[in-house]
Amino acid sequence: MEPLVQMHQMVQPRLDPAGHYYQGDLRLDYTAHSRRHNLSHRSPSIHGADSTPRMLAIRSAQHVPALHRITTSFTRMLAHDQAEHSLRRKTPNGTIDNGYDGSLTHMASGPPPLKHMIVSVPSKMFPTPTAGVQRASAPPIGGLVQQPQVGAWPYPATTSATNFNYGLDALNGAPGTPQGWGVASANGGMLDLGADGTSFLQPHGPQQHNYHPQSGLQPLLGPGYHQPLARTAYGVDGYQQQPYRTSIPLANGYTPQNSVESVFMPAQATINHGFANVPGLGQAHNFGLPLPSHPLDDGFARYSQNHLAGPVPHFGWNTPITTAAPGYLVNPPTTGEGASPTRFRERTLQNAHKTYNDLLLYLTSAKKANHGRRGSSARVMSKMVVYPKPSSTGGRARTFPDPLESMAGYAQQMGQKETANRAVARTQSLGDNGVVFLGGHGQHTAQYASGHHVRPYHQVGSPVLNARASLNMLSTLCEQSGWKWIEGMLLGGCLHYGLEHYDQALEWFKRIVNLDASHVEAISNIAATLYCLNRQEEAEQHWVQAIKLRPSYLEAVEHLVSLLCSLHRNGEAVNTIAFIQRALQMPGLDTPLVQESASEADTASTTTIPEPSPDPRVPDFLLEPDRTDSPEQRFASTAEDGKAPGFGSSGYAIPGSENGRMVLLIHAKGNMLYSLKDIDRASDAFEEVVRISAGRHVQGVKSLIRKIQSVLAPRDPASGRRRASAHNNLSAPLLLPPAKAKATAQFVFTSTGGQLPGLRYMCEGAHKKSVVATTSNSLLSLAKIFQDAMSNGGPRSGLARQPAGVGDILSLYYLSLSLQESPSTANNVGILLAGIQQSAPARDLSAADLGIAAAVPGIVPGSGLSLALAYYQYGLTLDPRHVHLHTNLGSLLKDIGQLDMAISMYEQAVACDGSFDIALTNLANAVKDRGRVGDAIKYYQRAVAANPDFAEAVCGLSTALNSVCDWRGRGGVLLAGGKYDRWHVDEKGMLRDVKTHGQGGGLMKRVVGIVGRQLKESSSWGFGVLQQQSISQLVAQLRDAGAGITDASLDLEAKLRTWAGRPGEGYRIMRLIERSTSAAMRCWYRDKHIRGIPSPAGYRRPKPPASLSMPSAPTVLPFHTFTAPLPAKDVRMISQRNALRISFSALRAPWIPAAVYEPPDPPSPHLNVGYVSSDFNNHPLAHLMQSVFGMHNPKRVKAFCYATTASDRSIHRQQIEREAPVFRDVSAWSPDKLVQQIVKDKIHILVNLNGYTRGARNEIFAARPAPIQMSFMGFAGTLGAEWCDYLLADATAIPPSTLRPHRSNLNLEDVFRDEADADAEDWVYSENIIFCRDTFFCCDHAQSADGHDERDMTWEEEQQRRWKMRKELFPSLRDDAVILGNFNQLYKIDPTTFRSWLRILAACPKAHLWLLRFPELGEAHLRRTAREWAGDAVASRLLFTDVAPKQQHIARARVCDLFLDTPECNAHTTAADVLWSCTPLLTLPRYDYKMCSRMAASILRGALPRTAQGDRAVAELVVADEEGYERSAVGLANGMAYRPRVARPRRQDGAREGAREGGAPPEPVGCVYGEGVGRLAELRRLLWESKWSCALFDTRRWVRDLEEAYEVAWGRWVRGEGGDIHL
Repeated sequence: MEPLVQMHQMVQPRLDPAGHYYQGDLRLDYTAHSRRHNLSHRSPSIHGADSTPRMLAIRSAQHVPALHRITTSFTRMLAHDQAEHSLRRKTPNGTIDNGYDGSLTHMASGPPPLKHMIVSVPSKMFPTPTAGVQRASAPPIGGLVQQPQVGAWPYPATTSATNFNYGLDALNGAPGTPQGWGVASANGGMLDLGADGTSFLQPHGPQQHNYHPQSGLQPLLGPGYHQPLARTAYGVDGYQQQPYRTSIPLANGYTPQNSVESVFMPAQATINHGFANVPGLGQAHNFGLPLPSHPLDDGFARYSQNHLAGPVPHFGWNTPITTAAPGYLVNPPTTGEGASPTRFRERTLQNAHKTYNDLLLYLTSAKKANHGRRGSSARVMSKMVVYPKPSSTGGRARTFPDPLESMAGYAQQMGQKETANRAVARTQSLGDNGVVFLGGHGQHTAQYASGHHVRPYHQVGSPVLNARASLNMLSTLCEQSGWKWIEGMLLGGCLHYGLEHYDQALEWFKRIVNLDASHVEAISNIAATLYCLNRQEEAEQHWVQAIKLRPSYLEAVEHLVSLLCSLHRNGEAVNTIAFIQRALQMPGLDTPLVQESASEADTASTTTIPEPSPDPRVPDFLLEPDRTDSPEQRFASTAEDGKAPGFGSSGYAIPGSENGRMVLLIHAKGNMLYSLKDIDRASDAFEEVVRISAGRHVQGVKSLIRKIQSVLAPRDPASGRRRASAHNNLSAPLLLPPAKAKATAQFVFTSTGGQLPGLRYMCEGAHKKSVVATTSNSLLSLAKIFQDAMSNGGPRSGLARQPAGVGDILSLYYLSLSLQESPSTANNVGILLAGIQQSAPARDLSAADLGIAAAVPGIVPGSGLSLALAYYQYGLTLDPRHVHLHTNLGSLLKDIGQLDMAISMYEQAVACDGSFDIALTNLANAVKDRGRVGDAIKYYQRAVAANPDFAEAVCGLSTALNSVCDWRGRGGVLLAGGKYDRWHVDEKGMLRDVKTHGQGGGLMKRVVGIVGRQLKESSSWGFGVLQQQSISQLVAQLRDAGAGITDASLDLEAKLRTWAGRPGEGYRIMRLIERSTSAAMRCWYRDKHIRGIPSPAGYRRPKPPASLSMPSAPTVLPFHTFTAPLPAKDVRMISQRNALRISFSALRAPWIPAAVYEPPDPPSPHLNVGYVSSDFNNHPLAHLMQSVFGMHNPKRVKAFCYATTASDRSIHRQQIEREAPVFRDVSAWSPDKLVQQIVKDKIHILVNLNGYTRGARNEIFAARPAPIQMSFMGFAGTLGAEWCDYLLADATAIPPSTLRPHRSNLNLEDVFRDEADADAEDWVYSENIIFCRDTFFCCDHAQSADGHDERDMTWEEEQQRRWKMRKELFPSLRDDAVILGNFNQLYKIDPTTFRSWLRILAACPKAHLWLLRFPELGEAHLRRTAREWAGDAVASRLLFTDVAPKQQHIARARVCDLFLDTPECNAHTTAADVLWSCTPLLTLPRYDYKMCSRMAASILRGALPRTAQGDRAVAELVVADEEGYERSAVGLANGMAYRPRVARPRRQDGAREGAREGGAPPEPVGCVYGEGVGRLAELRRLLWESKWSCALFDTRRWVRDLEEAYEVAWGRWVRGEGGDIHL
């Protein structure tokens, strides 16, 4: 029996392993030249064929004491936190994917920079905003050589130098705009214009982006590309910076980052406030693992030399410069210390360093300006842009440190204000006797000591010209030194690099290596330069060399890993990080940091451990660990390293200030391993991240979870102790509202004030925030792995071997949320909590929490649902436009029956993102359930337009269009040579004969193609599970379940080996497990009640292998197969896959016991039969069966009704509650409670009255609580399930030819035997069939429908009543008109059927076709189609009426002369209604293998007498094909006529007076009515006369047959007999 409204599967966002939702099934693309577009505007390449790589990070040797690493953007190939935000949630139709992250960082504009040049803090880098632009007007002083200003290059004027915090503010997130190139201040200062009068600053205003809001993962990309972070319980102040997004991605998907050819630049875009980093900062790209801003690595500030660094002396204004050069302002030199060559060289180096910093900032602004302009003619880069790193010495000899200054080296790292002050001192002008040394810090500009005003430095020349001038000076000094001045050569090479003179830069760096072969910085810079020259193999070799020389030089590690990732050599990248872990691992650690067991993905790469590789590009040091010094040897030469604060606190030989960098590296390793499907090693990496951040005292994530649960467990308010329940079971889910969850870190890390102990040595700032965010994401990754192992059957190895429950996962989420507030995390917590049955104590909830729950009917305060709702609401406070939060909140509301509220949330999601296919599809499903089919179609169409490959949207659109008969573009399929679905409809709405064209097309072909593809993919589920170990384990479980008794002679191990490696491997295993469960229950019954052997422990229940994951199910649901033209194999496999998913989910549920359920005692005397249904209300099933449960003979059957929906107080529900011996309202019961009640009720036979219709509780049957389980009346088709033993049917509804050849369905051997038929095409039914004598269909109309007192009415009176009703319903219809009709929902009409109807009308001039507006929108489509296919004359004879109430619907059906059934999916309940009104029914059982297409024939047979007349009627009304259908209809309609008759009294006692319940009273005596004549009238009279004696309406006869079937089935079960039952 079909439901009145179709069910729809709720669509949940799909995720990649990190929880970033896929758009169009995006796959990660790690190549540096990916062509995937980002979410910003795409425009053509403006550079053409330039494929030369540009700009990697290289280093120069300028020391400054500033402690900000401007950028180290470790490329972001796999730093998407792939394990974040991917959970599953249970819906009424099964457990489906859910979870998301709002940002699509993997779709960003191009590859990120490998490693930006690490520079000192320049004066223009962290400026304070200026209120305006001032220009000095004093003339130049004589004797000075001034650099002319080239072009209109505006610089801002000077301001006070008293603010020493601006650099800090910018780095930490305060808005700061780099000054110097026409950029307005934050408070709206004046703008300088370029040469063409165009402002370099684009207008301010709200930024319009077409990408999703950044998620909590974005800080990993750097301060220039992260979402605003709110203040968290962790204690790090929130910061706000606006992300930069280019609007001109190149053709290869890469965003240009350096477009500088000259100092002349056209109008430029805004430089975003707070963009305190050098070019390319934080660009989100298709590959790479970013390490956002770190403390400045200047060679002394880093952990290996920082303690030797001294502050740069504050040179006075009188310090002379003796050499005049372009870009310098000089006076004649003087004598003294300041004029010494060494002193001059130091100043020159500092000036060049300052110039280089300005050059980098200029390149940044130029790059961003060109990104913001369309059609720019500036040169663009095709690959990543990274800039050189300045020197480590600053001109001071490393061998002569100031011993007092060395004491303050690490204090510099911890004191940011002191750093800023030193940066000011460094960048102030150096002068003597009126000489200016290119100074200026922020807005402080030095002037001559003589008091004469000069033009400030920033007006002297452009950064490019100044860089060239500095380069000339460095060249001169290097030549004078005989090219032995390493610091000068290193910085000069950086300048060449910045000017894109790569050949010269390479020459300069090689000179350094010739002098010092172990100069790691120079070697790494050579690698970067080689990369820009497109010599990647050589670049890789040099980075490998740098790592070999100094494994602690993490910059080279980051470069190498990024390069390997860009070449899709992720396995080698993983091994590189693993090598660094081993090389730096501190001796004596209790826990292993690196566990190496190469995965399949690794062995496919060119670098493995420890096998050597023939590839010469493989980093040799990875394969030759003996060439690497031990940690003791490596760090012995720098004894001071051990003095660094927190040295070794991470477990690695690095200072505590470097812990964050190691965290980011290992987290990246975990992400790559996850993408390589090596879950064990990925989980180890994520756990290592947590151990580093949480402190090495944390032994592992499990101990951290225990601590979280311990400190957050509910406590007694009086004693402060944990409550007993919490103390005894810490693994129980800890239900915390958002406000308490955000304080998790404060309670767990009380000793460090809520900060992560392992990160306490790091400077506060953006970098630390990024590391905290990374730690948060590692926690989420671990939660995902635990969740997979718990719910989805992920591999239980590594961490997953340790049992993890919902409580463990929630604990990780709570800590993650307290470290970084994220709407995505809030969403994931909500998803998890929505599935928890328990409730938090009301005293633990705030008034706000209680208020949220109270606002939504159906949610109990403190329940998992109420907390889920609170987290969704909390997430929306963080991001009110978070599309996935709106979507999942809508799903929650729909689950609890709040459809209108769900629609509202889906609408808000669509308002946030009008192209979000998942929200559009869910909204379409919801409004369709509300009856708004037209709106649903529009939403489906928008979803398909947004993602043409989104299966749920495509299939939903097809179903919705078919439901209103809008067939334009439907097309069709070629099935059985055109026997089925013959007539297709093209885009213009016209018919096409598939037999002529020979192929299908259109939307229907897409749907069928989707089904075929999904079924083919599902056949690989469980492939490879049957290995020797798993076979042995499974055999042992089967033996424990009684296989030795039921199948003593069966060689299970040998049989299982025959399945190994075959398609359907997982499906076969599940069948075997389920069959074993039912066989074990029978063994227990025989032991207890036949053999007399007690079995108190019962038989153990086999479990699915742990390596099996949740199986997928096709998008087309079993119910949709009724109207989809699918082959038999696809129909059965759709049901099988849905049954499999239900079984797997149920058998993995935590409430499933270890043993099978105890069987009931033998009947005494009656069988206990349980009926489970959601339709014991005003529903067709209740209309048809309401008297059944009270009609059972109490000596044979006792009925137990389990109503899974609440009462609607209808008369049908009340009758069932009143008459059923046992009626239980279990609508609010959990599955385990209901199963336990069924077992307690000792049910022998459990009947499924839903099947795959709305409201089904099939998980109850999958748990196997009863010995025998069967299905009927709810679903007209196979369930394809091991948890259904029998279907009730007859030979008409289920022809024997459609049954699986072997169906003993008793023991394990039967499974192996009938799996031989698994690939056959022609069978559908795997269940055993109970073949009834007459029709299997039950119809209680004799007891429930109006007219049950018509037994004394004459045939003449029936005709009179019928004619009167016809005139009332169709008053304008001619008396000789013949009414053909169909009262089904319109979705059952297909083009082939409607074509036949129009042909029948055309052949019958007096005929009219009566249809229902079911739904209303279908009328217009059918009328239009009729006009186009048959013309106006035929179309005008279509009659439509509204849907009538049930009793009126049955009564008025008698007006119809002939009911034309829908062959694709027959009338079911409607057929019984029509036959009760005695209207003949013409049907075509189109499909042999679809029960839904054969139901009307079975029902019709039951309504006709078992006589010769009845057989003749069946032959006329049940036809074999479309031609017979049309021929029979035309013959019957044209043979029908009405002749006028005068009504006369039936008898003299006046019994005809008054109205009758069966309908209108007969016509008064003397009135004229139409009397039907012809074969149709004869068939009507035959139905009338057999109405009270036929099998169809004899409910007591049906109940007796059913009781006989129950008794036969029970006896066979006890005796161990299988097969079908024939009554």
